[in-house]
Amino acid sequence: MARLKVLYPGNHTSSSNIGADIENIVRYLNSAEVGDFTISELLSVMFDNNGTLIAPIDLRNDAVNGLQYRAGVYTEIEEGWKTIAAASDLRGTAGSDVGTIGAPLFSARQDLVVNSADDAGAIANPTGTVAFNFLHEAADAIVVYLNGGLQAVTSYSSSSSANTVTLSSPTEADDLVTIYKVQSSNDSGFVREDVISGASQAVFPFVHTVDQKVLVYRNGVLQREGGTNDYTTQPANSTITFTSAMIEGDLVTLMIVEDTSQVRVSGLMTEDKFTDANGFVPYSKLSIADAEIPQSKVNGITSLLMNRGRVYVSASEPISANAGDFWVDTASSPNVLKFYNGTGWLLTSPDTGIPAFTTTNALNFLRVNSTGGGLEFSNIDFTAVVPKTYIGAADGVAGLDATGRLPIAQLPDTFATRSYFYQNTGSIVNGSYVVTRAFKQNVRIDAVAAKTTAGTANIQLKINGINAGDVIPVNSTLTEQNLSASIAIDATTTSREVGFEVTSATGVTDIEVTLAAVITNV
Repeated sequence: MARLKVLYPGNHTSSSNIGADIENIVRYLNSAEVGDFTISELLSVMFDNNGTLIAPIDLRNDAVNGLQYRAGVYTEIEEGWKTIAAASDLRGTAGSDVGTIGAPLFSARQDLVVNSADDAGAIANPTGTVAFNFLHEAADAIVVYLNGGLQAVTSYSSSSSANTVTLSSPTEADDLVTIYKVQSSNDSGFVREDVISGASQAVFPFVHTVDQKVLVYRNGVLQREGGTNDYTTQPANSTITFTSAMIEGDLVTLMIVEDTSQVRVSGLMTEDKFTDANGFVPYSKLSIADAEIPQSKVNGITSLLMNRGRVYVSASEPISANAGDFWVDTASSPNVLKFYNGTGWLLTSPDTGIPAFTTTNALNFLRVNSTGGGLEFSNIDFTAVVPKTYIGAADGVAGLDATGRLPIAQLPDTFATRSYFYQNTGSIVNGSYVVTRAFKQNVRIDAVAAKTTAGTANIQLKINGINAGDVIPVNSTLTEQNLSASIAIDATTTSREVGFEVTSATGVTDIEVTLAAVITNV
């Protein structure tokens, strides 16, 4: 914008001083311009067309920096703040609490008209806009109204990083979108619940107290409290009851916007007559009437009372009993004391419940009945007892010989398993190699594992100088092979040499052979 200037300096015939005065006025006005903005442009930011102050000024109490302000429009939440008073200047002496400078519960109202043009003709939010700029923090709850109707929390979303509130459905021309941010951490204790009503539903569960202020909406329309109006509240039952039933699918929104029992009075509670040296209110200063504290406010007492033992005195079995409860059964004479184990009532002294017996109970034994509620006589069940005929049988129970030992015939075929290992280093040529000698035992060979360091060959087991079993090729890769037929070696009376024969050896260096053997019954 062109700056103010004098077009015809000195062209003032009445007085030469007038030209100098005009030149000074022009210089003064030019010096008042800031950042290429004229005085009128700068004043338009501070005042509206009616001269009313509209300067964008924000105040906040920062937990770290103290009381702050900023003037102007900013895109970043933490930009432009200036400290008026440090946090240390707002606090009292150590251990005291002067409270906080709390923001209103509902704040930062923003009304946005869709497809509305500003003074310059620009349209910030054209028809169909769903995302609206709104400065807020992550801890803030967002409340949105569309054309005066409260919107369900499912119909919009918010982003504190992008500073936007986004509707789930596109807008229409002249729609009025009103956005609030709610100080959720404020002492008022804001709570919101959205409920879809069932058919003919009138009662809605909602936890609240007599000290809390509740707002109720039906399909976004604020309702009036009172029995002759729209609804009543029942804090003791934690319910909200409408005077007329809802239509299935109606959206009912319930809000707690204030808790008068939790209001903080900044600065007053630091006085000595209210608090101790640590800033805490002594218990003696609290006005609590007898039986005023509910069970839910005493740590653990609700669970303790629920688990307490109870004593019933009646002629009939108590219902809804807990494990550990007692019952004096007055139907019996004399009365009988019983306890509940979680499934049934049992006698505290079982001997008092032993039934009388007769000669018909000979050889019976005393047992707890199938319900666990008493004692009874019963025959002995021998179905789980082993008959004598099973002793020493091939498929029965092993007997003992005259020396108190198990007879061989009753022992299993296999006593143990073992591996016979053989290793030879250096050059390996065709020929026989001895692994071990079996003696005083029956041996069965089931498998062979073999390898060389280099070269190839074939090996075959050799028992007492006689080849037996499969011919197995070996090389530098370990071969583990089950024999097609196990080889039985009877060395109970005469020892037997166990080895192998190498054939077709080609460049063999080092060899190791392992025989997988089973020691069987003699």
